[in-house]
Amino acid sequence: MHAKNVFYRVSSIEVVVQHGLATPEGLTVDWIAGNIYWIDSNLDQIEVAKLDGTLRTTLIAGAMEHPRAIALDPRYGILFWTDWDANFPRIESASMSGAGRKIIYKDMDSGAWPNGLTVDHFEKRIVWTDARSDAIYSALYDGTDMIEIIRGHEYLSHPFAVSLYGSEVYWTDWRTNTLSKANKWTGQNVSVIQKTSAQPFDLQIYHPSRQPQAPNPCAANNGRGPCSHMCLINHNRSAACACPHLMKLSIDRKTCYEMKKFLLYARRSEIRGVDIENPYFNYITAFTVPDIDDVTVVDFDAAEERLYWTDVKTQTIKRAFINGTGLETVISRDIQSIRGLAVDWLSRNLYWISSEFDETQINVAHLDGSLKTSVIHGIDKPQCLAVHPAKGKLFWTDGNTINVANMDGSNSKILFQNQKDPVGLSIDYAENRLYWISSGNGTINRCNLDGGSFEVIDSMKEELTKATALTIMGAGDCKEGQYSKG
Repeated sequence: MHAKNVFYRVSSIEVVVQHGLATPEGLTVDWIAGNIYWIDSNLDQIEVAKLDGTLRTTLIAGAMEHPRAIALDPRYGILFWTDWDANFPRIESASMSGAGRKIIYKDMDSGAWPNGLTVDHFEKRIVWTDARSDAIYSALYDGTDMIEIIRGHEYLSHPFAVSLYGSEVYWTDWRTNTLSKANKWTGQNVSVIQKTSAQPFDLQIYHPSRQPQAPNPCAANNGRGPCSHMCLINHNRSAACACPHLMKLSIDRKTCYEMKKFLLYARRSEIRGVDIENPYFNYITAFTVPDIDDVTVVDFDAAEERLYWTDVKTQTIKRAFINGTGLETVISRDIQSIRGLAVDWLSRNLYWISSEFDETQINVAHLDGSLKTSVIHGIDKPQCLAVHPAKGKLFWTDGNTINVANMDGSNSKILFQNQKDPVGLSIDYAENRLYWISSGNGTINRCNLDGGSFEVIDSMKEELTKATALTIMGAGDCKEGQYSKG
């Protein structure tokens, strides 16, 4: 049987995954259970969703440096991916349910760059390209019986993607801008199928033999198997249940329940909500480029399940729902040097620090950005802002001072001086205490809301001198909701 050059017209394009994609690279389809898997090399994670993009969740996260390609064999419930980590290049495998992660190939000596990856279903082998040695290799699913198929050929000078059909291996090459093929065992009979005008990226062979069939353990219950939501194929060809973002798997390992409790943090071009027990595991769809440019401060409104953040590059304040939808700009008019941000979840107002007309001030507006006004003027060196709506108090740092006022700006006064670069201003709403980091001293401090009962609760000079944020985790700390901000 010979592969034919057949070209199809792409039509009826629809978006299945739109948000939370920083640098999506590897992509593969589970054609038996009807799921789609992909790698995001910037977020260092593997995600999975139904083929229509629903029931999206994080499958594997953490301990990744430069993950790129992904492949699977749903007949055996096994998933493979490459990681061209400069210090630890490797190929890993796991169950398609995310269990049993292990390294099946590593190269600590020659500094390999494993990138392209595919599966030989008939031989139960993986085949991958290496852009460092300019070679294509093959091994059994467990990493044993490794062979070098071809190396250093004229049309194999910087391979990127690889696929198989019959007895031949196909690959794309960035240096020669070619799509080529050769014998999958010997590397002989190299021929160029097509030369491209630009660097060719991924490669797939469209043929039923590339997706061999097997019993579907998730077939019952409209593709959900024994699960209330997401059904994934496990190593032993059994069904394993998973939960979409913002849900947890119950003790029966089958039923998902809603759990909107996570740690929220920001770093420049990302906002993530992660599982508090597993900070590598994204619990919500990550907010990233192009929605995020240079985020500095993030807060939330639990009542409407929205996140708010400041973007110093675009000089805006934006918001979106925690499921990734409803992105909009609420403040964008003539503001610079945005610093603190705080949501008043009782009065439904938004407070922030920014510079306008050469003056730095604390502003307030409705959550949609309307009816903006200034309540505190003449701030010199602000860093952070916090509010206690139930007590009607507003707190902020200015240089080495910590300040307090009523939320309308009245009765402004200094609580503490000489705090040496205070950052991470945060409130324990249950205990009515104010916390902050004195980064110049390397201490974590706290006091009552009126400034009384000051104490240093921790001193870690080296660890805290570069700290930027602080949050309180405990009963009643999450503003009538279940998120924690850090």
